[in-house]
Amino acid sequence: MCIFSPKTRCYLAFWLFLLALGCGSAEREAEDAYQEGRQLTEAGQDSQAIAACQSALERNPEHVEAHLLLSDLLLKRGEFNLAVEHCREALRLVPKRSEVHMVLGNVLLRQRRNVEAIEAFKEAIRLAPNNPAPYLKLSIALTDEDLYAEAVASLTRVLELTPDHASTHYNLGFLYKGQAQNDDAIRALQRAIDLDSTHVDAHYHLGQLYSRLGRYEEAEAILRVALRHRPHYAKVYTELGQVFLRQQRFDEAERVFQQAVLADRFAAEAYRQLGRLYLRQGKMEEGQQMLEFFKRLSPARDGILRNRYVLSLYPHDVNARYNLGVLYAGVGRLGEAAVEYRKALAGDPENISARNNLANLLLKQGHAPEAIQQYERVLALDPRYIKGYNNLGIAYLMAGDAARALRAYEKAMRLAPEDPEAHYNMARLYKKQGMEVEAEAEMVLYRQLVEEKGRKE
Repeated sequence: MCIFSPKTRCYLAFWLFLLALGCGSAEREAEDAYQEGRQLTEAGQDSQAIAACQSALERNPEHVEAHLLLSDLLLKRGEFNLAVEHCREALRLVPKRSEVHMVLGNVLLRQRRNVEAIEAFKEAIRLAPNNPAPYLKLSIALTDEDLYAEAVASLTRVLELTPDHASTHYNLGFLYKGQAQNDDAIRALQRAIDLDSTHVDAHYHLGQLYSRLGRYEEAEAILRVALRHRPHYAKVYTELGQVFLRQQRFDEAERVFQQAVLADRFAAEAYRQLGRLYLRQGKMEEGQQMLEFFKRLSPARDGILRNRYVLSLYPHDVNARYNLGVLYAGVGRLGEAAVEYRKALAGDPENISARNNLANLLLKQGHAPEAIQQYERVLALDPRYIKGYNNLGIAYLMAGDAARALRAYEKAMRLAPEDPEAHYNMARLYKKQGMEVEAEAEMVLYRQLVEEKGRKE
């Protein structure tokens, strides 16, 4: 027997209807926000897309697609831990969906958490054994862990599913080449070229392999084909130069090494080979210059190659762009570093580190007005960024605006009275204005703070 009166039952039904209506409205709003996020992503407006996905998840925390899109966007910005969190939340909601395990694997692979990535890709394969995509990503993680036999098996499975996939034949050839399985490598690389005659990397590795085997004519021919498809590819020029060196064709070697350096100012091996060739020819000064830059470039070379490789897979990766900027600046290539910082900011306008570093480079290059604009934007994003005020003061001083420089240093000192940098900068400003007593007072305080800081460390 029902314990509610007819009138009470009507009230209950009405409130249940309103509740259902509200839930439906929230889900529709979440879907609309997610679709907006997709459109913004396609338009390259990643910051706005992230905000749209977050809005979708506020309305419906169980919107799987919003979690996945947000994870991909965060991956681009280098916010790996947050990306993993959203992947794992999506997995909690749909644990048997292969695509979600793939997305998680991609994030883990990007962090080089290869053991976890391998587990994620294998689960994606278990759930969708006829999808070639997770096998391909699995092979990357396995290769990075030096598990070459398993990587070969994974790529072989891809070819069973898609026999005419040129990049898979290339990857297989690359693995065989690394294991000195030369005949298998040649067959796989040649198959990649047969399927895609414009596959420059397949040409390059096949040419390099022919050169190492002493098959110089074949090496030269295939490397020249690669250069027809990509005329400014430094590593192909470098390999062609080494083919000429091995045949003692020194003039031709010199010319192509020079072309390699012109094509890529970070082509470390080309600098080394060109430097050694110059020394052999008695061009001592030129040779030493080339070898000196090779020496400066060498510590950064692996990092540069790694981040370039990441960008070949993820062209909009903000973190890789930022890292390249740091590496380029570290070897004195300020123009190239500024380009990378600008590209990072195009993907993430709120990246304070990239913006501050860009401003620092502009200041070093004497572009004080633009540096000031960048520092002002940094401080708009983080009004308590002490170093930003110090840098802004230096930029204003360089631009001849002592009054604004003074205000910037004063702001830094108010926020962090025990930070020595602002006192040092203030001393320089006072000295420039002929205020010797005030300058000396600030220098005394600066030295005291440096000593105290040293004792604490």
